[in-house]
Amino acid sequence: MLSAFTGTAAFNISGKTLHSLLKLPRSLKPPYQGLGNALDEVRAGLRDVEILIIDEVSMISKDMFAYINWRLQQIKGSKKPFGGISCLAVGDYYQLPPLGKAKPLCVFEEDVLDFWKDNFQIITLTEIMRQKEDLAFAELLNRLRVKQKTEALREDDRALLLQAVKKPEDCPCDALHIFATNKEVHKYNTETVQALYPDIITIDAEDYRKDPRTGGMKRQNKPVIGKKDDLLDTIQVAVGVRIMVTRNLDVEDGIVNGCFGKIGNIVTKTKDGIATVQMLGLQLDNPNAGQKHRKKVGGEEDVLVYIERSEENLRKGAVRRQFPIKLAYACTAHKVQGMTMQSAVVSLKKIFEPGMAYVALSRTTSLHGLHITDFDDKKIYADPEITASLQAMRRSPVEEIMALLQHVRENRQEHTLTIVHHNTEGLGPHIEDIRCHHELQHADILCLTETHLTGSSTSSDLQLEGYNLFTRNRHVSYSTHQEIGKKNGGGVAIYCKEHIPTQPRQYIQNVTDLEFVVIKLDSPIKAAIVAVYRPPQYNVGDFLTNLKSMLDYLDLAHNDLVIICGDFNEDLLHTGKKPILELFQARGYTQVITTATTEKHTLLDHIYISNPDLCLQSEKNIVVLVLKVLKGPHS
Repeated sequence: MLSAFTGTAAFNISGKTLHSLLKLPRSLKPPYQGLGNALDEVRAGLRDVEILIIDEVSMISKDMFAYINWRLQQIKGSKKPFGGISCLAVGDYYQLPPLGKAKPLCVFEEDVLDFWKDNFQIITLTEIMRQKEDLAFAELLNRLRVKQKTEALREDDRALLLQAVKKPEDCPCDALHIFATNKEVHKYNTETVQALYPDIITIDAEDYRKDPRTGGMKRQNKPVIGKKDDLLDTIQVAVGVRIMVTRNLDVEDGIVNGCFGKIGNIVTKTKDGIATVQMLGLQLDNPNAGQKHRKKVGGEEDVLVYIERSEENLRKGAVRRQFPIKLAYACTAHKVQGMTMQSAVVSLKKIFEPGMAYVALSRTTSLHGLHITDFDDKKIYADPEITASLQAMRRSPVEEIMALLQHVRENRQEHTLTIVHHNTEGLGPHIEDIRCHHELQHADILCLTETHLTGSSTSSDLQLEGYNLFTRNRHVSYSTHQEIGKKNGGGVAIYCKEHIPTQPRQYIQNVTDLEFVVIKLDSPIKAAIVAVYRPPQYNVGDFLTNLKSMLDYLDLAHNDLVIICGDFNEDLLHTGKKPILELFQARGYTQVITTATTEKHTLLDHIYISNPDLCLQSEKNIVVLVLKVLKGPHS
């Protein structure tokens, strides 16, 4: 499940806001408020969620993170951290912390609820995306990101930044201006609109209070004074004016807080000679935003998204109706966090906290698009507590997360053959997962069990680019035990890279009741690769009879090496007899998997090798890795 704190960040990843996803209250202070009657609805929506991805995690306060933990525990009915769901938190703590005086999640405080320190480990991403076309600028920003207040700016970095320094009057007026304070933003927006548009319409908020005489809501003669985060008291508009949406009107459609655009139409209604604004038609900058809300005008689709007034409660029982927008020729550094733009004008004059200058300077995709006013290198500095906290965090080596990918990159040799076995629990439903899995695609040979395929032909939807596919379905695998053959499930398959010459064997004499596929290779090594599946209900004695016949055939075929992998449903970590393992050992095979391969910490998936001594030669060395996969209980 993809999520983020802000609507803009959520829309960028096609996710949901955390408030919407988890139905979080406006106040996130303890004590925890349960979901009440909404529990069943939320629980149903998140029933199958195993991983929660939180983008722009630096924006999330510790109070909110605690609430996320408690909410997931309630939804999942588990006291495990985050209800047993895996959380992938993505973001940059060197950016701005949550609004207010709260410290970021990664900074531990003794007297504050902490669900970060003991639960998360860090993986550092190294590929730059926003400034990937301007490497010198990207490297400069990486140094500014961690620069300490007591550290002098490097001379080469100063020289690069000075290339972007301009006088205010020389900066492009159509570029977004980024300031540190709301006061600077308000001043620039007001002056710009008044200079560009002579026919400005002022829209007052419609504020209502309860009339003590009638008990009904009565409109006030003028707007009450609201708080900073309330819908605005007054808005100045004109056709063409740059605006920003200030509320999440439809996250899935991209009409979100922080969405930029301009006013394309003002719809008014006249009553008693007085014209009032009924709707505003917005032309949003992001062409993908607002597609569901665009109106048809004269039979043709309009590019405008029409919005009406939103209604919100104010202090002291007042209710306000106002358009959820504000002028956007300028905005604060806090507001642009997470955004990417081609051009921006950044004022460093009143920067007042760590990370603020870095956030403002790093929004553009190139140095050419950056224009700096009021340059002051003393305003560029990071929070030393963040540096110390990140250095103290547990590291998660990439080798553990992407074991096969890392091994293939570092050890690719001419005589290396990479074989992966995976219990797929349904190839059809999970073919896209296999296509998207960055590690499985590094396999030369991919052996799958429990494919759940039926029929005599293989659908083209199951083809993997660059591979040949060999399958054997359950219903053709049983002659004597037809009661098993008639059951759903089971089946095996092998994908083999197209450049590897392959001879498949799907039918072997005296093997009448076994789900298997055999392929024979002559290069890069001479070997037979076998995929096998034994259903839990299949009698071990009958299974062993057929397995012996298959091993006899493989012995007679004069293979230098035989590798047999599959789900044998015999737990090698459990005490007691292990007849399948004992048969293979009696035939000279070595079983190479030593760690659990399922969520229940059982070792049901085995890999047997006929000639381990051959594999220990330097050019044919075997390395065994157990990968973690996201679908199903098997690794």
